[in-house]
Amino acid sequence: MGKLRKVVIGAGLATVVVLGMKGCLSKSAPDEEVGKQFSKVCDIAKANVDTPERGVRQLGRYFGSHLGDLTGAYGDTIAMIESIPDDAKHDARAREARDAMFAPIRKCQRELLEFAEAVSGDPASNELIDHAMTRLSRTFEIIFNGQILDDAGHLDVRALEHTLDRL
Repeated sequence: MGKLRKVVIGAGLATVVVLGMKGCLSKSAPDEEVGKQFSKVCDIAKANVDTPERGVRQLGRYFGSHLGDLTGAYGDTIAMIESIPDDAKHDARAREARDAMFAPIRKCQRELLEFAEAVSGDPASNELIDHAMTRLSRTFEIIFNGQILDDAGHLDVRALEHTLDRL
């Protein structure tokens, strides 16, 4: 292999490594990812104030495709904050995360309220939501065997532990 060819291949590999490192190092903080997800929810709500049924369907599809991303980023945010040993820094980072996650919601709260009012006044939208909530409730009951909620519908940690032991 000629010297020039080795230099070109070496430079190409170095470029790939640098670009790969840049991509890894420039990844957003998980709380910013949560905020991005909420921003997309706002976009859907804003675009569908006059078409609530379509908006509910779009939100359903969006969450169907991205709920794992949202809950993963939320969990990563909690884990990141809890890994900070200094209490003052921990609390400061938690406040920073809260602001980053909910800034999009605060920014579009008027449109979200308008969308929510449109949905609540639209029987077809309400039917879609009721159906989705019934299915979600059934999913939780099946997965957790109906054993983890107390009579008020709150998570019973002892019952959860017992259910997990049985599984």
